Amino acid sequence: MYLRPGFVVFIVGCTLTSLSTIIIALRYYCRYWLMGTTGLTDHLMLMALLVTWGNTVVNYYQDKTSSSFRPSFFRIPEKAPQIQAALQGTLLTWYIYRITYNIGLCFVKLSILFFYRAIASNVTFRRLTYATIALVSLYTFGVTIASIFQCENPVDAWDTTAYLSQFDGKPGRAKSKTKCYDPIRLWVMSAAVNLFSDVVILLLPIPTLLGLRVPMDKRLALIGIFSVGIMAIVASCVRMWVMALWSESPQNSARFGADLLLWGQVETNSGIISSSIPFLRLIFRGRGNGSGGKSKEDEKQRIVRPGISPPQQEQQQDQRQGNPELRIEPAGKDEEKGDPNDSPGWNPFITVPASLHSQTSSRGSAQLDDAVRPHLTV
Repeated sequence: MYLRPGFVVFIVGCTLTSLSTIIIALRYYCRYWLMGTTGLTDHLMLMALLVTWGNTVVNYYQDKTSSSFRPSFFRIPEKAPQIQAALQGTLLTWYIYRITYNIGLCFVKLSILFFYRAIASNVTFRRLTYATIALVSLYTFGVTIASIFQCENPVDAWDTTAYLSQFDGKPGRAKSKTKCYDPIRLWVMSAAVNLFSDVVILLLPIPTLLGLRVPMDKRLALIGIFSVGIMAIVASCVRMWVMALWSESPQNSARFGADLLLWGQVETNSGIISSSIPFLRLIFRGRGNGSGGKSKEDEKQRIVRPGISPPQQEQQQDQRQGNPELRIEPAGKDEEKGDPNDSPGWNPFITVPASLHSQTSSRGSAQLDDAVRPHLTV
């Protein structure tokens, strides 16, 4: 049975985005019900999911409109009235997709970076995080504006008369007066910058994690948790390769257009899933310990004592129970410690109260899920 490439893109998009929806729902469950807090990083990822669903709907209409004609019809003037409506739908959906695709990736990356910002007490790490946030925001804004104004008059981007005129080789025939630039260079540049920013985001926390004062196996495991985003980098590399093939000629554009959309779905959903999976460790930890985490009533009772901040109150409770506070600090950075009150719960890089990990854990051997359970609203 033959399946149109565009229909395959839609099916894959629905499957991956549905999986991302489940992961995001579980993430909110862990963050709100088990930790009692959600933050900007969660809401940015939710926005990325909504944009990805929008792209999936756009992929459906891209397939529906483009299946109504063949590329060979462009060179037959008599076919123009028959394909005009479907061609206009194809041009319009591609115009929308070029804008929303980069916005969706931007939300994914900002979600990860704002999580880094929340756990960064190391000055260099924090500055690099802010610089990367600025880079991602600025280039996304620039690419979005350039995509919107691909033509001097944006409406010309889906004008069928202007589009078909480029295939009309009859001498003496008046050409369209629309002013549009060739967007291929913009798309290739955008794909390259997306890949570069993916690599930067992956490598950003690794130097700090290597400097943590914990056993090497725990250090490597933390690096593994932060490195699950390599899935998105692999997808971005494949999409970059497809982009290079797609941009070689008009014939390749028709041939590899569906592949470009397919790997765009894989790239975005890989970023959503891989960056949300570390938050789901709380579910399995709850099963292993026989409890699903603290109830909302416990969270309310934890912050009822006046004059004592929540981390201080919890630390005093832990000391009464004989559980010292676990501090994961960069080796050789003791002189950089600041006032604990400046960044409660994360001093100087990651500080996790012992009550958040298994009662059977010893000092310096906390479970890995504690590294992603900050007191701070992330």
